[in-house]
Amino acid sequence: MLTGVLLISLLMDNMKLFVATKNKEWNIFLFLVLSIPKMIVAVTAPSLMFSVCFVVGQFTVSKELVSIMAAGVSFYKGISTILFFGFFMWPFTLLFNELVVRQTNKESTNQYSKAMKGVGHKADMVYQFHVRGTEGFYYIYWFDTEKKQVRGGFNYIQIHPKNYPQKIISAMNAIYQNETSTWKLEQVEEMRFNEDLKLVFYERIPEKEYNFPEKPDYFAKPIKKPEEMNYLELSEEIQIRKQKGLPFGELEVERQSIVANPIMNFLVVIIGAIAGTFTKRSAGISSLAITIGIVIVYYIIYSTFKSLGENGGLPPTLAVWFTPSLFGVISFIMYKKYQN
Repeated sequence: MLTGVLLISLLMDNMKLFVATKNKEWNIFLFLVLSIPKMIVAVTAPSLMFSVCFVVGQFTVSKELVSIMAAGVSFYKGISTILFFGFFMWPFTLLFNELVVRQTNKESTNQYSKAMKGVGHKADMVYQFHVRGTEGFYYIYWFDTEKKQVRGGFNYIQIHPKNYPQKIISAMNAIYQNETSTWKLEQVEEMRFNEDLKLVFYERIPEKEYNFPEKPDYFAKPIKKPEEMNYLELSEEIQIRKQKGLPFGELEVERQSIVANPIMNFLVVIIGAIAGTFTKRSAGISSLAITIGIVIVYYIIYSTFKSLGENGGLPPTLAVWFTPSLFGVISFIMYKKYQN
């Protein structure tokens, strides 16, 4: 049910674009179908929370827990199968996310791009991009990955090994030449400086070719989004961004989340099982109320700390692991209290 709600929400959010596209409906259908695995992962924890709370609540309302414990079986031994299933869902979700969801996310994005090509907007362009290269720094205004061209401004500062700017190149446009593997710059200004930062050379010409260390792919957007990369790919992309001097907070948060988020499946089973024992009348209503309350608290805390981690407000490790740690403490307190 929760997956269906998310699927309908995704469809409604993109309905205007889906209607406007001139491409085949098949790409839209595949986009929606391939989005389902990540939705399943997203709703696994609240679904487990509700189902476990409901089942144990039913035991409580019908006095079956009383019968079990009257027979000399402890509460935790009585629900050991439920706890084992919750523990199993931890590694299962982690592997499902790594082996299935990451791949379907990538293909889902691909199908969405195909569907949107008939809408009339380009999503494969880079605007106002700062990046560190092998020998200096680049600032480009508009990079078209398909044509391998920079329009509106191309600026390059070459850094001397003694850490001073020895050359500055500015151009209006830059076009990559596949035949010669060089960049053809238009409306060029080139300046060179000595160690005392005094101008020793100035040239202004309509056109000139340069052999920069970086190729066009260096200025392109990342091929994959963070949610499309597995743990190893995220680690590699983080190293690349470090070399380029680009922010990588969202990648580190995503990498930590791969391990941290599945743990919630086990923690909510413990919390749901103990919370189910407090049910007095209707297990369904009580379970739903408890689940909604805990899920809302979880997503508020998780979203807040995740945003802080992605934007540098908190270390990524703290931002990701705070919520599972908090719920781990809550589940331990509930466990000890019920045990007593």
